[in-house]
Amino acid sequence: MNHKYMKNIATLALCLLFVFAYYQVDFQKTQSKQKSVTSNYHTIVFKDQSDTLIPVTVNLKCANEPENNYREMIETMKSSDYQHLGLYPILSSQLELRNLIIEKTALTFDFSNHLKVSNNQEALDIFEALSYTFCHNTINKINLQIDGKPISYLKNSTINTNCITQNLGINNFQSSSNHLYQTSSVLVYNPKTIAGHTYYVPTSTRIQNSHNDISQEVSLLLDQINYSTKIKTNEPCSFDQGILSVHLDDSVLQDSETIDQHLYLQLTKSLQSLPGVKQVDLYIHDQLIEENKKVDHLIDNRIKL
Repeated sequence: MNHKYMKNIATLALCLLFVFAYYQVDFQKTQSKQKSVTSNYHTIVFKDQSDTLIPVTVNLKCANEPENNYREMIETMKSSDYQHLGLYPILSSQLELRNLIIEKTALTFDFSNHLKVSNNQEALDIFEALSYTFCHNTINKINLQIDGKPISYLKNSTINTNCITQNLGINNFQSSSNHLYQTSSVLVYNPKTIAGHTYYVPTSTRIQNSHNDISQEVSLLLDQINYSTKIKTNEPCSFDQGILSVHLDDSVLQDSETIDQHLYLQLTKSLQSLPGVKQVDLYIHDQLIEENKKVDHLIDNRIKL
């Protein structure tokens, strides 16, 4: 009797162990799947009420695969879900993405006939939004089609679609095609308060496509940074193997003899947009300034619904 009882107990224990193992594996799969979805952050461009383009980082609700991401990013650019944050869609809610062609260095979007503009500035806004959102890593060109036919211009615009490249920039003050082609874009990040929220907004400053002294380019960019005092360097900049070293004047220091971390992020993010720059080292009194990782995400405008 005891032997039979112990056998039943052992069988029950094995069953419970099997059930526990099954649900543990299933739980881990579910957690892994949820993690892959909830951490799928990408930059999407919206606009505010003054038609300034505002890039924000949002969490896409799709599996993290290239085609899924690209399609969901277009859908998000049509969304009005962020209007309470002062962010309005760039693309019409009626616009449909009929086809998407993914190549190594280019994307082709085939849209329905709802990509409409009234003037050059509206066309440039759309082109800049597409460039800033999609031209990353190996993708350096966006091609447009309407109902399966390649287009060079949008109706009511003289801006050629060939300008939708990594070099286009964002919030350009110039809408002349010649000016866009003859210059390169460097981005200056400055804070802007919209509907009670602070966003870091990039604005393109155009530099001539010719060999410029790196110190002159840095000086041009620093002049565009909004800060309480003029930001100056106290010795020439150096640029070697993608590393830009900038020696700042100590007038940028706060009363605590430290640099404001938001200013630090503005400077490094802006200076990294200079051609060929992969890393920025900032110095004051020949001492390298360390980055505060706690505020690093702020410059990317990460938001949640």
